[in-house]
Amino acid sequence: MPIKQSGKRLRVPWRKKPDENDLPVTLPVFMAYCAVARSLRSWNRIGTKPIVTLATTDDFYFPVFAEAARFFASQIWEPQRFHGNVLEWTDKNFRHEAEALRDERAILFASPSYEIKDDDRLLSDAVVPLEPRTVRHAEAALRRAGLPITRESIELLLTEPWSRLSRAFQDRRDPLQAIQRLRSLPIPLPVREPERHRPPPATGPTLSDMHGFGGLIEWGYDLAKDIADFRAGIIQWRDVDNGVLISGPPGVGKTMFASALANSCAVPLIYGSASRWQEAGALDEHLKALRASFVEAREKAPSILFIDEIDVLGNRGETDRNSAYMRALITAVLQLLDGFERREGVVVLGACNHPDLLDSAMKRPGRLDRHIAVPLPDAASRRSILKFHSGVTMCSADFEMFDLATEGLTGADIERLVREAKRAARRQSQSLNSDLIVSHLPPVIKLPEAYMHSLAVHEAGHAVVSFEVGHSKVSAIKISRYQIQGETRELGYVEYDSSAPQRRTRSFYESAIATCLGGIAAELEVFGSFSDGAAGAGAADLNRATDLATALEGSLGMGHTLMVGSSEQGEFSNLRLYLPELRRQVHDILEEQLSRARSIISQQRPAMDALVDRLLDAAELAGDEVREIISRHRRSAVSLAKPPRRAGM
Repeated sequence: MPIKQSGKRLRVPWRKKPDENDLPVTLPVFMAYCAVARSLRSWNRIGTKPIVTLATTDDFYFPVFAEAARFFASQIWEPQRFHGNVLEWTDKNFRHEAEALRDERAILFASPSYEIKDDDRLLSDAVVPLEPRTVRHAEAALRRAGLPITRESIELLLTEPWSRLSRAFQDRRDPLQAIQRLRSLPIPLPVREPERHRPPPATGPTLSDMHGFGGLIEWGYDLAKDIADFRAGIIQWRDVDNGVLISGPPGVGKTMFASALANSCAVPLIYGSASRWQEAGALDEHLKALRASFVEAREKAPSILFIDEIDVLGNRGETDRNSAYMRALITAVLQLLDGFERREGVVVLGACNHPDLLDSAMKRPGRLDRHIAVPLPDAASRRSILKFHSGVTMCSADFEMFDLATEGLTGADIERLVREAKRAARRQSQSLNSDLIVSHLPPVIKLPEAYMHSLAVHEAGHAVVSFEVGHSKVSAIKISRYQIQGETRELGYVEYDSSAPQRRTRSFYESAIATCLGGIAAELEVFGSFSDGAAGAGAADLNRATDLATALEGSLGMGHTLMVGSSEQGEFSNLRLYLPELRRQVHDILEEQLSRARSIISQQRPAMDALVDRLLDAAELAGDEVREIISRHRRSAVSLAKPPRRAGM
């Protein structure tokens, strides 16, 4: 039988012995040839007609690898059919494509700075990574040149730049002499990356420095991870949450958050503002300024485009004399956010004070489809904001005054407070400290012990009654030791955990009313009267209890009749005013539940007194401690807390 030959040549080039027909190649060219042959192993057959792109790394020098690729073609492919189509991809590849298609064979190198396009992949039969030089390549090159294989020679061939190897090893020069010349020269320093290519170091705050932003911080960390994954090629841009609307009162720190987000994501921040765009002039100039911000963001992508005061744009439903102007502007923004002009690599962060004024089309999916509201900072957040701006850590006593005096303030207000304290420190030639910060707070007075005792009795009464009627779990209880001079504000409160769903029957509402009246009941039992703080304001205890009783009898169908009425809380006062029978029924419910609450306080007086003592000592108790104190001191009793059964329960 005839012997069928596979047509393969030797796949491992360093095992092939040189013969007199081999092309003259230098030692570095042969080492590069080993890397090329290893990468093109699948095409190491006579008669194949491939067009292959080799994707290179930083360890690449085209003159050496081009000569190595030609040597590979002369050894493997038919030389008469190959005209030397060893090329490097550039932005102008028309000649490369024509020559590759004409000869049906080509080896194309893509340098690290060249981005391989879809058209390049269509032309190429394969895009293969170019293998880096290895120890085996260096050993094969030394063996072919007849040089001793030593560790120093291998290290030299693996660490010297290709350009230096190419200049040292020449056809006219003995390889041993080339190695000696390289060893006689100083080791080259690594080429430093140009400064313009390096991302600028992050200046200013990061997300870890931001406090009081709630779920916005978590979203920011998720975005930073998504952008990192996008850069690494793990996800595509459409998987990145790239449009969010944040809203909140002025001064909560929306602009600072944008800066911190950009620093945490390690991307540039482009600032845009509806009012700043409008300063450009007429509509044409206005639109140019708007588009310029988006163009800048795309050029620096991945980036964050922060649009402040985006609610100034309004919506397209307005019909005033400027409506045509604003409709054109809003339409342009919508087109840039989505439409035909895609914004790959650009995260748009819109900020506003009044999100309800924004055109609904801006909040549809694909644009600013996520809305996160930024609340005023709570006490813990205000403390963190103070520490960030001042670097001062207050003691617990100062923190209590600080929490009270800064309630309702924004991050900008606290920053201004610190700035004024720093100015005073400079004037007095001393360092910033806790006393200086406290001195710039609104005037705060310490409450008398007797007044604090009445506060503790009132709040403890709420907690004990709530525990006994089983209305809701207490999650926290607090009283204040200080009051801002000249201001009337809540000085104590009880927080309830209402996360567990409950059936809202008549007994549920009666227990809620009893809990509201628990503070009054405690004051009546201890002092014989209750103070005006339990009534008057809309959220006062007696006001809330009265509205609950009105709803029970007048709008929920759970009273003396199944008939329902208005459920608007603002209408309850009118119902009581014009319906004397309803007013009498509401009075009866309040009297009954107050009596119920007083019975509970009278029976559980030891538990309430223990809770008062602990509250006067600590000023703030967690729900677990409150329940532990009540459970430890409460008395077992026949259910005085259970209301008599009535129709409609």
